[in-house]
Amino acid sequence: MAYGTRVLFVDDDPVLLENLQAAMADMAKDWDMVFLGTGQEGLAALAEAPFDVVVSDLWMPGMNGAEFLWEVQARCPGCVRFILSSSSDRDLAVQLVERAHQFLAKPCRPDFLKTAIGRALNLGSKVHNERARELVARIGQLPAIPSLYLEINALLESNRATLENLGRVIGKDAAMTSMILKLANSAFFNLRATVSTITEALPYLGVDLLKSLVLAHGLFNQMAFFRTPGFSIDHLWRHSLTVAGTAQRIAEAESVGSLRAAECFTAGILHDVGILLLASRFPDEYQRVLATNLAEGSDLESAEHHVLGASHCEVGSYLLGLWGLPTPIVQAAAWHNHPRHHEGEGFTPTIAVHVANALRACDHVHDVFDRATLDEAYLTEIGLGQRLKPWRSAALAGSAARLVKSGSD
Repeated sequence: MAYGTRVLFVDDDPVLLENLQAAMADMAKDWDMVFLGTGQEGLAALAEAPFDVVVSDLWMPGMNGAEFLWEVQARCPGCVRFILSSSSDRDLAVQLVERAHQFLAKPCRPDFLKTAIGRALNLGSKVHNERARELVARIGQLPAIPSLYLEINALLESNRATLENLGRVIGKDAAMTSMILKLANSAFFNLRATVSTITEALPYLGVDLLKSLVLAHGLFNQMAFFRTPGFSIDHLWRHSLTVAGTAQRIAEAESVGSLRAAECFTAGILHDVGILLLASRFPDEYQRVLATNLAEGSDLESAEHHVLGASHCEVGSYLLGLWGLPTPIVQAAAWHNHPRHHEGEGFTPTIAVHVANALRACDHVHDVFDRATLDEAYLTEIGLGQRLKPWRSAALAGSAARLVKSGSD
């Protein structure tokens, strides 16, 4: 029996559930929706037919939302999982981050919930072939959005978002603190002063860039290591970080403002997250990908499709979309090698990452990154071809600053 798009809502509050059903009535033409009051009822419905999306309250008697979504994950790993929690539940929600792809605050406006679900469902249609969808499902437990990242976002949304409090929250994670301070004091950022605490680093780095580092480092830590000979997580981290810094400098050359420059940094540091996911979850297959890539001289995506049936761009953008990250960052992961296919206009994070990725190909971090090519024809078509010279200068200036500081360290 074939099923359409199925969405399950579980909440023990009958009034809220009734109101939610009324608010979602206009989606009935597109979604087959089921509204239930307990986790046990939800699992019974799941046993009858799979769901594409499950939205659950956190606190419910008998089986709470975390326990319920744990069972959903085990029984239907490809299902997108949302958890609804009030601000007072945030600490518990952060601890249970593995259970859900996204957290939504209660009360949640119906239009916001519709958009979040619609975006998650649309991701499936953008994983362009059935083999890619099967590959994502085979991954089973996708990485969770790092809990420290959620905690920082919660603090920023509160009235306690001071530099001292942000520094205190990040300082609880010794590994994260060490990484950020090491980077801040390195030639990579070329700061005007030496910093010894996160609170001191924040004014120089900015909150948005710091959040990007927390998000990326937390994700890389979840993967821990590769078992792929000759290709390590360190190669990928160094490449991602370098592309991020170059994308940010290109954005600064466009005078787009600090927020958009930070967005380009985020897009750069996460653009190859699909490699991280595939190499860690399918180490034997990814070893064959690298062998195919090197032996045949093919580009990485072609080798990935040949061995796995899907590319790191498809899988990476799917993960970032599930996390609810901004569309420009998701698109950069999807289209950084083929920017003419992305939906943005003019200068976008996808353009910044595409150019940065190609300019950094000469760094020789690893052979797998050396074949990135620049689509100069497309840049000319959209009126940005003449910007390549200042972008190259910005990238070289950043490299020169790192060399100068490295020589003085």
